[in-house]
Amino acid sequence: MNARLAPPTRVLIALSAATLTACSSLSEPDPIVAQMRSGGACAPASSTESPAPPASPAVPLPTPETLTAPQAATTTPTPAHAQPHIDLQGQMSIKLAAFADQPAKGLSLGFFFSGNNDKGQLDLMTLMGSQMAQVNWEPGQAWLTTDKGRQRYDDLDTLSAAALGETLPLRQLVHWMQGHPDPDLPSLPGEQPESFTQQGWMIDTHELGSKKLQARRDGTPAQRGVQLKIYLDR
Repeated sequence: MNARLAPPTRVLIALSAATLTACSSLSEPDPIVAQMRSGGACAPASSTESPAPPASPAVPLPTPETLTAPQAATTTPTPAHAQPHIDLQGQMSIKLAAFADQPAKGLSLGFFFSGNNDKGQLDLMTLMGSQMAQVNWEPGQAWLTTDKGRQRYDDLDTLSAAALGETLPLRQLVHWMQGHPDPDLPSLPGEQPESFTQQGWMIDTHELGSKKLQARRDGTPAQRGVQLKIYLDR
């Protein structure tokens, strides 16, 4: 039978026989023998191959039809007219020109403001730090709190006239102190750089970098002249 084997096959049989003879002739204490018999050249070849691991099932990619609502669109729109909450603190000087039978007068006070022009709180203080009044407002109503109690008004214009003796643009001041007109009301650029006019007032913001703001309403036969100077601490 061996005579009919191909030459390469006869060579492999001869090499295998030689290896087995060499392994059996080595003494047991020899460490090389232990290595060869335990897994080296003399270890019997395993005839069983490890099966290949099963292939992972294919995961289908999502399609526009299979996307759920949170996956398809996760952006929440921001309300268009949302006003940011701000905190401002400083001093305010109010000068009222003489008008009709009313003499000129002035008032200086400190203030703390928190909120926005839609809803906020304005604390008015003496320059020594004692609270004079607190003004609160929200859409459709405003309140003035003093040591005499709390009184409700329909709007801030009516309240400011009662509290300060003249209608002052308290709602607009929230925007002016940030260096821009009230976006809900018409305005025009002023004659000077970094100035604008709104609601009959001329607002000068060129010193706002130094935390100073000026607003002026010129007097006419029908209304009193008013000058505001604001010095911001923060």
